[in-house]
Amino acid sequence: MVKAKRVKGNMKKLKIFQLTIIVLFAIFIFFFFKPVDYTKEYVVDEIKINESYDKDNDYYYFTLTYNDYTLDYLYESNYKHNRTFIESIEIIEDDDNFCLIPSGNTIEFIPLCVDNDSITYYKKVTERLLENIPEEYLQEEKERNESVDDITIYNDSYTYLLWDYNGFYYISGDNQKKIDLFDTETYNANLITYTKDYLVVADYDAEYTFNKFYRIDLKNGNVKEFNLDRNIYFDSYFPGYEKNKLYIVDNKEETMYELNVKNGKLERINAKMLYSDEWNSVGIKTLINSSKKFTYKSNYEYELNEGVLTLKYTDKDITTKIDDEVTYVVRIKDNLVFYLKTDTLYVFDPIKGSTRLLNNFEWNFNFENMIYVN
Repeated sequence: MVKAKRVKGNMKKLKIFQLTIIVLFAIFIFFFFKPVDYTKEYVVDEIKINESYDKDNDYYYFTLTYNDYTLDYLYESNYKHNRTFIESIEIIEDDDNFCLIPSGNTIEFIPLCVDNDSITYYKKVTERLLENIPEEYLQEEKERNESVDDITIYNDSYTYLLWDYNGFYYISGDNQKKIDLFDTETYNANLITYTKDYLVVADYDAEYTFNKFYRIDLKNGNVKEFNLDRNIYFDSYFPGYEKNKLYIVDNKEETMYELNVKNGKLERINAKMLYSDEWNSVGIKTLINSSKKFTYKSNYEYELNEGVLTLKYTDKDITTKIDDEVTYVVRIKDNLVFYLKTDTLYVFDPIKGSTRLLNNFEWNFNFENMIYVN
């Protein structure tokens, strides 16, 4: 009897010990993989590197200093427990121009280049420098070449809605169709905008005010019409959206509305602005006088200045030239920028570079509020 009690006591102690080991192991795993901000400096191939992680925004950020230039690279990623991601750096030089090509086993890097005294995206450097960049970094997607009326399609990876003065051409892969909406032609339809899943269009058959809008599903091009319970002046603008709620500032009535494009419900609200996922109250006069727009959380900031398109990472100071002779920025979405060069639409991806998408001769003359892409 005493022996049985002793065995039971030993078994209980063993279970407690095993449970303690499991708990300690779980705590170790939790803290080992828990994201933490860190900054580390080191040198590879005589190039000074600063490596850091931002746990709030889920990215690694690197700066590389060489020949009195500091170049940077941002890599969006979940936290990894290791450090010192750059193991070697290949240097390609042509006179004063150069590219640094970092490499490591965990993170995907791209060449970082200086061309004509300007930090330049590597696929846009001069030919002599470009021809020395390894081929693996220069591969391009195979272009499609198909025409729909006067539009040439080079890439069908995106959904396009192209304004045709009384409706849209809808192009999404093999789904191509004309969406006719209005009897009258409109050459400056500025009350067209996105929500998360839809394109929203005011009723351009109306005059001065509208009480109807059209919702076009970005996935399939299906159209649904909604009637509103009040009139909104065309002297209005869309500051932005949150998911599938669209916000409208009626300048004439000095009123802000929230439109649920799922069900067509329109609600008058107190003026507010969305700044990187945070709402702030604001005076309606401020919106009317400045036409302020919502800003959305992103690690990328694109800017067009005198035809030169540049990229810098949010809260960083280093600017990289992306392309020149750029006519117009069509849309910035997440880390992508869609832009126009004369009559050709491109998209820039920080990893892949620029890709030609569409061409339409009409865009030589009319392009604002003409191109919508998702």
